[in-house]
Amino acid sequence: MTNLKEQLVGTLKITCPEVTASYFMPTFLHGFTTQFPRIAVELIATNRHLDIISERIDFAFRVGTTTGQDLIVRRVSSIKRVLVSAPAYLAAGSPLREPTDLLHHRCLVHDAQPEWVFSSDDTPIVMRPPAAATSDSMGFLLQSCIAGGGVALLPAYVCQPSVAVGRLVELLPGWEIPPYEMMLIFPNLTNQSKAQAAFRYYVNTFDCSAFAVGR
Repeated sequence: MTNLKEQLVGTLKITCPEVTASYFMPTFLHGFTTQFPRIAVELIATNRHLDIISERIDFAFRVGTTTGQDLIVRRVSSIKRVLVSAPAYLAAGSPLREPTDLLHHRCLVHDAQPEWVFSSDDTPIVMRPPAAATSDSMGFLLQSCIAGGGVALLPAYVCQPSVAVGRLVELLPGWEIPPYEMMLIFPNLTNQSKAQAAFRYYVNTFDCSAFAVGR
């Protein structure tokens, strides 16, 4: 098996959202390149949906569903989301006991997620929070939230370390927030390279629970 891994040679072109590149991919890809040291990785961190076929991308990690007759889509994990803010912001603001209270708060909104959904006792509340700031960067929203800029709805695996040390506080814990799905997308190729096959195997066997539980 060791000899087989050493014989696998090639370069994989992978794309993913910038937040995934910053908070998940370093450990994930380190494990892959440790197992397959002669496979190089070119990572494109972007929130744009690149054309996988025309840009010759081997694998794309994307949030939500994607369809295409020349693409194969595999679910990687659900992604838990939490509503958070800095303690100092909470202390200076009005009470936040239920979702409609967000109408009186500064909200930091990801431009791909303008609607926030909360449910309690199977009764959903769908709202468009008033955006004090909007961005396509989860990293920006996280740091703005830590700085006391307002309330943000963030992936748990991104903000949980800040919650653990008290820099952020989880809000509305009694309300459920629907997760979204991380998908792996790749071209529907007849002849798959050994490097591509190795990556698919690695993804299938990797513990992606950090997405689902935030730790």
